[in-house]
Amino acid sequence: MSRRLAEMAEDDRPRERLAALGPEALRDAELVALVLRSGRVGESGLALADGLIAEFGGLAGLASASAEALARRPGMGPAKAASLVAACHLAGRIASAEDRAPLLRSTVDVAEVAIPLLVHCRSERVVLLVVDRGDRLRRTLTLVEHAPDQEDTPVRDVLNLVLRHDGGGFALVRNHPDGDPAPTPEEQATASALAAAAATVGLGFLGQVIVAGRCWEATGAEAGSAEPD
Repeated sequence: MSRRLAEMAEDDRPRERLAALGPEALRDAELVALVLRSGRVGESGLALADGLIAEFGGLAGLASASAEALARRPGMGPAKAASLVAACHLAGRIASAEDRAPLLRSTVDVAEVAIPLLVHCRSERVVLLVVDRGDRLRRTLTLVEHAPDQEDTPVRDVLNLVLRHDGGGFALVRNHPDGDPAPTPEEQATASALAAAAATVGLGFLGQVIVAGRCWEATGAEAGSAEPD
């Protein structure tokens, strides 16, 4: 007879292991058990998860199983089957969204993302674009939406945000509602400070792009500019 999760040593329970070590440390069956939340009489949630993975030929087979097929398995039922199908489909959608994320390898790439974000803004906005180690855009974070006298987010806070979101690099984008994309001395100083600080912690800095309408200029790692065709 398999042990119930409540009867396991605390360090062996998937939920406690997740909290202590993170999801990367858990086996596939442990993650599935957390979705199922419980097993049945004589079979723990972890044993049920192990059995499902074996019966359906691994995670890929389990992810493609129908709710009806899962619900027929003893210990499952419609509610658990629906939860598992939903979790698998969410994982698939996340993977698909990541595959479609744009690559940011130059200020031209950054500007193509920045212009749609900022072209219609009537007030000044500062946005952080976080990329992973493969240069794919992973997070778009608004740092400042301000009146003219509001200060930018400090450099240290910008780096902390990038690291908190597991970024490998970043770009800063902002708009000039007055229609002139030329950087101010303060913005040039910000770009220089970000480039220097990023290098000290091993992050890539793609530069700072300033948008005015559909025109843009860049300062930092790879300066450039462009006007609409």
